[in-house]
Amino acid sequence: MELETRRQLIHMSGVVTPLYLQYAYERFSTWLAPVVVLVVLISATVAVSAAYRRGVRVPVLARLIDSAERPQVKEVEPGRGTLRFFTGVLATVVLFGVVLEAPFYVSAAGMIALAMGDSVSTLAGMKLGRHRLPYNRRKSAEGTALGAASAFAGVVAYMLAQGAGVQASLALALASATAGMLTETLPLGVDDNLTVPLGGAAGAYAAMLIMG
Repeated sequence: MELETRRQLIHMSGVVTPLYLQYAYERFSTWLAPVVVLVVLISATVAVSAAYRRGVRVPVLARLIDSAERPQVKEVEPGRGTLRFFTGVLATVVLFGVVLEAPFYVSAAGMIALAMGDSVSTLAGMKLGRHRLPYNRRKSAEGTALGAASAFAGVVAYMLAQGAGVQASLALALASATAGMLTETLPLGVDDNLTVPLGGAAGAYAAMLIMG
């Protein structure tokens, strides 16, 4: 399996993130719970990265770094993608959960856009990308469209599992997937792991306000 394919499949596994964060949120009835979980995960990632650079191999995690980290990153910042993934999720939870006090599904939509949409758009762009976006030649229309479709499907499945109605689930998923993938295409010079969940959650938040 190609390196980038392995990387994106691992990235895609982050789709379970809203599930355990929601459990923490509901178990303790406070946004502090998922924030603490994320801080612990970020701290653990930093510790594993520091250990790897010093030649200390943490079981399982070191092998993941060996098999899925880009060579130019492995030497200086192993686990960078994981660190930025959790940092982007933390920023989303803090802004939309703690600050704006939006329902958990708003933040969850951003996380799903990141895990599903960003991964699929990268893989589809590599394999199928033929038409480059005029404002960002590094991105393709094919990758963006398939990434949005993947994010849309993921958010719909999540919302339906939460007991939301079909119409509301479709509307919120469409807004989240569109905003998340449009954010992913913008040449902002900022890592996608930080911007995509915020963009996806912003789309979900706007849809929530419109639907009342």
